[in-house]
Amino acid sequence: MIQATMNGPFSVTVGEAEVPSISGAEVLLRIKRVGVCGSDMQMYHGKHKYATFPVVIGHEACGVIEEIGADVKGFVPGDKVAVQPQLVCGSCYPCLIGRMNVCENLKVRGVHADGFAAEFVAISPGMLHLCPNEMPFDQIVLAEPVAVGVGCVRRGAYKNANIAVLGAGIIGNLIAQTAQQMSGRPVLIADIQQQRLDLAAECGIAHTVNLAKTPLKDAVSEVFGSRKADIIIDAAATRGSFQDAIAAARPSSEVVITGNYKEEMQLEVPLIQRREVNLIGHMMYTPADFARAIESLASGSIKTGALVTGRFPLREMAQAIEYVHDNPASVMKVIMEV
Repeated sequence: MIQATMNGPFSVTVGEAEVPSISGAEVLLRIKRVGVCGSDMQMYHGKHKYATFPVVIGHEACGVIEEIGADVKGFVPGDKVAVQPQLVCGSCYPCLIGRMNVCENLKVRGVHADGFAAEFVAISPGMLHLCPNEMPFDQIVLAEPVAVGVGCVRRGAYKNANIAVLGAGIIGNLIAQTAQQMSGRPVLIADIQQQRLDLAAECGIAHTVNLAKTPLKDAVSEVFGSRKADIIIDAAATRGSFQDAIAAARPSSEVVITGNYKEEMQLEVPLIQRREVNLIGHMMYTPADFARAIESLASGSIKTGALVTGRFPLREMAQAIEYVHDNPASVMKVIMEV
C-alpha cells in the first residue's frame, strides 16, 4: 500500500508500506478520504510546536471497515466510519471526568503518532464512529473539523447567546454554522477576506463583517445592539484577532480561544479582571461532540458542499500540500481521495 509521510518542515514523501496486521481488539480500516488541515500546514511550515517527525500525516479521515479482530463487537466489514484521531490514557483526572480531549498524555494521530494518509490503517474500534450508509465520504471526512466546532461552542454558555466568530476559514465557518445551530440565534462572523465572508453567507451565517472596513467592536454593537456579544470565539488564532476579541468583549462576556496560535499573545490583564470577562481555552472534542457532528452533517444542518475547494489522489499528497501552500486565501478544504 502507499502512505504519505511528513519527514519535517517542507518535506512530504509518498512511499510503499506493508498493509498492517490487526490484533484481536483492532479493525483494519480501508481509508477513503483524508482532509488536509491547517494543522498539517503548520507542521509543513515548521510552526507547529508539538509535532513529531517523521510521521504519517492526516488526522481528518474516514473509511470502510475491511476486517475485524476476533474480539471486536459492534462493527462489521463494510461499515462506514469516521475516525476520532485522539490517543488518550484513560486514567488521568481529565479522562476520568469525561474530558479526555485534554488528557494529560494526549497524542493526536497524524501529529504525534502515525495518522491516516494511507490505504489501510489498523485501529482500535473505540475511536471509530458509525455513519449512515447513505452519507457520502466527502461529508464524513468533515466530521472531525465539525466536531471541533461543536466542542468549541459547547465550552461557552451558548444557549440563546449572541455569538461572534473571528476567522472565516474552514474552522471558523464550521464553528459559526454550529454556533448558529446550537444557540438558536443569528451568528456574526468576521474576517478580512471578503471571499470567505461571501462563502459564510452562502452557508447560511446570518451576519458577516469585513474587519478591513469595520472594527469588530463596532460590528458587534451594530449587529447585537446594547447587549453586544455574549461569546466571542477566536478561530483565526492571530495576535490581531486575539486583541480584537478582548477589545470587543463586554463586561461579563466570554472569549473562547481555539486554533493553533503561532506566536505569543500579549494580554492587558485589567481588561479581563475589571470587566469580569471569562477567557476560556478550547481543545478538540469529546466522543459526544464527535457524534453530534456526524448527526449535524447527516441531517444537512451543516452546509459543506461549497467548502471543498480541491481534491487530489493520495499519491499526490506532496502536490496537494503545495497547492494549499500556494493558495492560502482561496483554499478552504482540500480532500485526498484514497
